[in-house]
Amino acid sequence: MRSRTAVLAAVPAVLLMSSAHAHPDDRKNTADIPARHYGIVSRVESLDGTERTVDQDKRVTYGVQSKVLFTKDSGQLSEQAQSQLGDIASKIAKSGTAQPVLVNGYTDDLGSAEHGLSLSRKRAEAVLQVLAKDPRLATIRFKAAGHGEKHPIADNKDESGRAKNRRVEIVVTRS
Repeated sequence: MRSRTAVLAAVPAVLLMSSAHAHPDDRKNTADIPARHYGIVSRVESLDGTERTVDQDKRVTYGVQSKVLFTKDSGQLSEQAQSQLGDIASKIAKSGTAQPVLVNGYTDDLGSAEHGLSLSRKRAEAVLQVLAKDPRLATIRFKAAGHGEKHPIADNKDESGRAKNRRVEIVVTRS
């Protein structure tokens, strides 16, 4: 059996040295270490669940439930919608984006798929028209699309889930 001293002598000297005592040429410069990207996502939702903001590295999505913007089964904007869209327009103007802003409409799965698709398009177009008229957004291009019942964010089995799925999302890509 080897003695303890013999075992320690067999361990390479590099392992016994701390980095503080290492030769400066042996240490890596922090500039040589590749940066890590973590893809942080921030999600903020109002207490009543009617508004949602998802902030990612390259884009921000402002989601508003349809009951805030429209009357039931309608593409006609409510009075409350003007104020809500004005707040979002202010945020878009501050973003300084040069990319087109996407306005996406969604519905729940009640009724026919064709009706949902048509309604979601009308709602997206109505929101686009308000945003495009805002003078702060004069240089920004917009695109509207209706997705109907595709891409639900909640379960359509109960009314609270269906209410979350009836929404308009405004997607701003950072330049």
